[in-house]
Amino acid sequence: MGEHERDNNRIRIGDRVTLYQRGKKNTWVADFWRDSQHCRQTLKTSNKKVAIERATKLAASLVDGSYHRPVPSVTIAESMDAYVEHLQTEGRARKTIVKYRGIFGVLLSFLRESGVTRMGQFTAIHFDRFRAHRKQDHHLKTLYTEGIVIKQFFRWARRRKLVLNNPLDDIKLSKPKLVPKAGPTLEQINMILAATRSEFRAMIAILAFTGMRSGELQRLLVDDHDARGNWMHVVSRPGAETKTQQSRKVPIHPRLQGILTGLRRSTGPWLFTAEPSNKYPHGGNWINAKKLNDKFKNVLMKLKIPVGREGGFTIHSLRHSFETITVNARIPQRVVDTWLGHTSDRSMASVYYRLSDEESQKFMHLVPFGASASAASAD
Repeated sequence: MGEHERDNNRIRIGDRVTLYQRGKKNTWVADFWRDSQHCRQTLKTSNKKVAIERATKLAASLVDGSYHRPVPSVTIAESMDAYVEHLQTEGRARKTIVKYRGIFGVLLSFLRESGVTRMGQFTAIHFDRFRAHRKQDHHLKTLYTEGIVIKQFFRWARRRKLVLNNPLDDIKLSKPKLVPKAGPTLEQINMILAATRSEFRAMIAILAFTGMRSGELQRLLVDDHDARGNWMHVVSRPGAETKTQQSRKVPIHPRLQGILTGLRRSTGPWLFTAEPSNKYPHGGNWINAKKLNDKFKNVLMKLKIPVGREGGFTIHSLRHSFETITVNARIPQRVVDTWLGHTSDRSMASVYYRLSDEESQKFMHLVPFGASASAASAD
């Protein structure tokens, strides 16, 4: 039979390829070895003559080294869903999952406009165009974060054989330089507290005098406020994880203690609850961090204090204030990092150092946030 040898229901094409039919539609499949790996490739036809022609070309490409595996037909959306499931399995924080889904959703919408829906269609040019599109109204830090997430996704996809080659493998991203951002001064914080009342005032005081994030404030339970032990616990819980997925506790400064003394105790699980809404007519739901930030910025505008990320303040700026005030009070940086929950230090000192409860309380009393008596009189 010349170069085509028949063995029962299999047809040999040269020295490298064997044909056979499989499935209900009797589709022809090519079976061969390449780079010590067993490969099986559908020829997408039930016609014997067409199958032999395609297999002959495949065999020739194996001999001359020009063979390339077919591009997987999996969609980008399916691959992104699989990647997110992988991250969830690996225990990534809920906030991280939400952020990744948001980035992927924006990218998918952009790619659909160009008719790009499958993994094999995506190229570095699409990546460049997406970043150029986003640069029009987004900060360079946002562009960098999105770029890193997308590159991580394609690295994972390559390892999972969802794409033959990583189109972004040679792409290097320049990390934007960190621009020091100050927070409100203690004098400005005093003005803000004087202009606010009740629970909102207590929330601002907690953020300013513990350095916790607004998302961590949002998830505080009633029992996290340990008035007797003088601690504010920031607990990472399933479904309500902290950014680092680690728990910590911060001593309650005497001034903060005075503000929290008259705080109305919530009847629900959350230390602070949102106002009644259509969905929660009786209230009791946890606070909305975005609305909290909007309310904070409104107070700043009334006080003629700069507002916004560029040259002004947001509610996250209170975390910067806490760092500045505590460090300027000569509190050791490792103590401040422990209170803030910073985990970026990779030195052995970060492994060896442990802050005792007694020392933590002593250090907090040294921070000049103000006296508890003045806080009480301000109410």
